[in-house]
Amino acid sequence: MRRLGLALGVALAGCGSSTGNALVSFRATAGAAPEVGAVTGQPLRFTSARGFDVTLTTARVFVGALYLSTVEPTTASGALEAPCVSPGITTGEVRGGLEVDALDPTPQPFPAEGLGSDLPTRSASLWLTNGDVNAPDERTVVLRVEGTASRGADVYPFVGSVRIGSNRVTPPRNPALPSSNPICEQRIVTPIAFDATLSPGATVQLFVDPRAYFASVDFATLEPVSQAPATYRFRDETASAAQADTALFNALRANQGPYRLELTP
Repeated sequence: MRRLGLALGVALAGCGSSTGNALVSFRATAGAAPEVGAVTGQPLRFTSARGFDVTLTTARVFVGALYLSTVEPTTASGALEAPCVSPGITTGEVRGGLEVDALDPTPQPFPAEGLGSDLPTRSASLWLTNGDVNAPDERTVVLRVEGTASRGADVYPFVGSVRIGSNRVTPPRNPALPSSNPICEQRIVTPIAFDATLSPGATVQLFVDPRAYFASVDFATLEPVSQAPATYRFRDETASAAQADTALFNALRANQGPYRLELTP
């Protein structure tokens, strides 16, 4: 993963006191967003945009790092292929990695303290990896889900786990440019709107709404893996043509919907 020191050093060297130039340390936590209505240790029940009644018993997302930036967020509904290196100034970082229980509203602390500056932050990036963002393969499961979906008389008990490794490599956009579709683009969720200014001892809170992962999922397209008991699964590969698999993977990486950040003093 990249290092913040150089970026902050460059930022502070070019800033006057009127714009802020202090280095600050801060905390970071993550958990289910309050509006989800999740209760610790209890399944989450909701109706998706496609009309499926979903009972979600497991929803865990692994965030390897959180980066803050001066980059203004876009107004697009999602950013599925964003630049791997932000063009703006990095204003904060939290590394160390955390598997977030998205069904638990209790603040779950990242294991490492954050480091940043008091330059204004405009957006954030989540790194869905446990190592080098450019590594050709990655074995870490970044999303685990389990539950049951139903619509009318049709019932779909489901499981799923998502990695972003060699299973997600896609051909380059231009054959003459073999590096034109790097794997790092699929591992970074950015830019997530976050208008804040860090201060010493502040806490950056990451809120996850697991309902957003399933908003566009057609559970009827899931692959059946057993009949007794009936079980369906999300396939973990880019080559899958199933609508459910693509919809879940795209939602995991959307910069609007599943993720929101707030700053508390």
